[in-house]
Formats: sequence, structure tokens, C-alpha cells
Amino acid sequence: MMKTENYCFVCGKQNPKGLKAVFNHVNGKSYTEIILEQEYQGYSGIIHGGIIAALLDEACVYAANSLGFNTVTAELKIRFKNPAAPKEKLIVQAEANHVKSKLIEAKAWIKDKQNKIIAEAEGKLIIKEKTK
Repeated sequence: MMKTENYCFVCGKQNPKGLKAVFNHVNGKSYTEIILEQEYQGYSGIIHGGIIAALLDEACVYAANSLGFNTVTAELKIRFKNPAAPKEKLIVQAEANHVKSKLIEAKAWIKDKQNKIIAEAEGKLIIKEKTK
């Protein structure tokens, strides 16, 4: 099992500067809802693209890991569609559905409460070890 100290920037409960996102993940899918504060913005009133990218990456990893593997990201292609505002509820989802011998392909997306797509991603994750 890959080591964790619960200090992950996106999901770690012990990281005082982290996002503390809590992902539900099962059968190749992951899901979380999160409200980001102003400290995560880039331009005024817009959440920084790097934070959006980190959420998409984490969603892909959780989806892939729910298939019974520990994975790390090899590639992440992101398309930003609309800005996200601080204090706005965001819905983050991913689906991992294509498993190769050492690679899992996943797709992730973030929507706002009006169901408008904020960003979407395609990820390739390297299988480090089998957990199930």
C-alpha cells in the first residue's frame, strides 16, 4: 500500500492549508462537493486554474483507485470552460473506465450548482500496485 500521512493538499485532513475535499469513490467513480474560499482565487472573483486542476487530478486518482489499484497521474489534459467563483458550490466527478496492463484512463469534470461545466479533464494514471 502506498504511504500517506493524511497531508495531501486536496484531500488531507491534517493539512492546515489544504482543501480537505472528501471524495466518495466506488466502482470506478468518484464524487465530491466543495466550496472554495477566496484564498484560492487567482484573478479577483475567480478560483485559480491550478486549484481546479488539482481537484480534477484528485478525482481521477480516486476513481482509478476505487477499481482496486494504487495509481499516480502520468498525464492530465484539462479544458477550462467557465470560471468558478469563491464561495460557490462545485461538484467534482470522475470516471475511470479503461484499464490497460499498467495504465488506467479516466475522465473528470467540475460543474457549478446550475450544472454548468467549469472544467473537464482526461487523465492517464500509472498503476503502481494492486490493492484488491
